[in-house]
Amino acid sequence: MNPEVALDGVTSLFLDTPPIIYLLEGHPKYISRVKRVLHLRKKYGILLVTSPITLAECLVHPIRFGSSDLGLGYQELITSAENTRFAPIGEREAILAARIRSEYKLPLADSFQVAVAISSGCEAILTNDQDLKRIQESRIIVIDDLVE
Repeated sequence: MNPEVALDGVTSLFLDTPPIIYLLEGHPKYISRVKRVLHLRKKYGILLVTSPITLAECLVHPIRFGSSDLGLGYQELITSAENTRFAPIGEREAILAARIRSEYKLPLADSFQVAVAISSGCEAILTNDQDLKRIQESRIIVIDDLVE
């Protein structure tokens, strides 16, 4: 899928954990695709939304291996990058995550990610998790499906 087509009509895009890891760790297969999406989001003024789940998932590796610079990079990108909103998780998101987990049989962390995206008004979710394609409530953009 062409990234411009994937982002058509999107004003708010939720970033799941994989694209952030690919970007900061320079994943050879995916970094150019993620950079293309981020270039287009800047070009079209698309708001990025992240969550505490994303932050926690991204910080596991740097904490485990004592990579404080990488950890700070993740923290800055996820919580305070330009035109990015760090969305909280509250009761509404917990109830929605339970419904999503029940309906789609996704892991709890993935269910929370989708719940935060939906409750934040995101029209799309950028991920590399094929299982999320089952979600009907949001457009799922899978990095593996994007053409360069």
